[in-house]
Amino acid sequence: MQRKPLSSPKGNPDLDKFAKIIKSCRYFHKISLALLKEMLRQGEFVTLKAEEFLIRENHAKPPELIVLLEGSLAVTSKEHFIMRLNHPGDIVGEMSVIAADPNPYADVIAEEDSQVVIFPNHLFKVAEDDTKVSVVYYVFSHILAEKLKHVTARSLLKKNGRSHEASGPLIGILDPDPLYRKKIKSSLENVWKKSQVIELDSYQFFLEKPFENNFDFIIIDPEMLARDNSQSAEIRNLLEICSSHLAPMLVISKYCEKEENRQFLAELGVTDFLLKPFSTFDLEHLLIKFRKDHYRQQELEQVEIAADTDRLTGLANRRRMDEFLEAMLTLFPEEKQAFSLIIADVDHFKHYNDAHGHQLGDVVLATVAAIFKNNIRRGDLAARYGGEEFVVILPNCEKDNAMLIANKLRQAIAVEKFPYQQQQPLANLTCTFGVATFPEDADSKDLLLKKADDCLYKGKASGRNKVLAAESL
Repeated sequence: MQRKPLSSPKGNPDLDKFAKIIKSCRYFHKISLALLKEMLRQGEFVTLKAEEFLIRENHAKPPELIVLLEGSLAVTSKEHFIMRLNHPGDIVGEMSVIAADPNPYADVIAEEDSQVVIFPNHLFKVAEDDTKVSVVYYVFSHILAEKLKHVTARSLLKKNGRSHEASGPLIGILDPDPLYRKKIKSSLENVWKKSQVIELDSYQFFLEKPFENNFDFIIIDPEMLARDNSQSAEIRNLLEICSSHLAPMLVISKYCEKEENRQFLAELGVTDFLLKPFSTFDLEHLLIKFRKDHYRQQELEQVEIAADTDRLTGLANRRRMDEFLEAMLTLFPEEKQAFSLIIADVDHFKHYNDAHGHQLGDVVLATVAAIFKNNIRRGDLAARYGGEEFVVILPNCEKDNAMLIANKLRQAIAVEKFPYQQQQPLANLTCTFGVATFPEDADSKDLLLKKADDCLYKGKASGRNKVLAAESL
């Protein structure tokens, strides 16, 4: 490993190149090139060969923030893969900097020849009476804010993907012992009859596919991961992944016997423990508490949903639509998943309102909204855009599929039996649709909406009851 300071009295010709590389990343794109160059001057340029370690687990060293310039880094713990950094501007080490912890909880190894910039820990220290902070500290604060923004966006999309039907919560039991899994499941069936339970007997399987299920509650026994180290990095990794489900956790394990282990779990967000072996009464007492908390949280979520819902149609309102679009745009640089937007407008709706009154007009809008709800995919968002206009946001959806969905909606509305529809100018009550796809057709939220809206009005001008898609940039 070669480390080379980027500061130089004569300047470094690579600073411009490095600044442009990391500015393209989701965490740095709002920072000016001048600030990025100033930040880089305080770092060290490091080259790594394939299979070379940048950090070794439990090898004490001062915390450092690492920014990838080129190549690919793997973060592992006890041979378990945690994540891969393979986009310029990806970062690792920020949590150790916050905690000022000299004991790394994971290995960081180059998967191929790679280049990184490393920022030492002293750059992030600020005394209480300091009135100024270093540019590195400023950018570091920005990085944390951007990461929080990403977590919030992911949470919003995840909530939208959950079913709001009366089905019970999805509960995961991660325990290698089949007898204890059976006992826990039996207690769940006894006190939480509407729950859906998924049993997991393999840590490895869960770590490889951590988000295959959207759990509402997770019960874990991490004892087999502890080995000789009471504060195992593997346990930390496991619980951090569980926390990312935004679901409460219950640890049922002999691991909880020692106070220092319970303290360690509490630091990782676990608030409830149960020691094995346990009585059925103690387990069911805890499960009843979680059940009450779950339904209390559901009630709060319903209040939030009501605040984001259009009263007449039951669809998302404009505010929720804007937040959802912002979340999609926030996550696009990381996930690179195209998404589409459909705008629909009820044809000759003013004529219908004038002829039959606003009450029947409201019936039409509510019926159209119900057709939208019943004909979109789980995870899509249907919203009332205003008046008789509707918007559907389709995550992970290319234009061809968006056109299919829009035509399905158009046909469902065209065959619906609305009151007095034969008196409409087209002798039927229909909708016209405009479709646009990000980033194929637009590179911003406003332009995406405009592109779809332009298609909608072209469809109106050319006869109505049509679906038109935007042409690529």
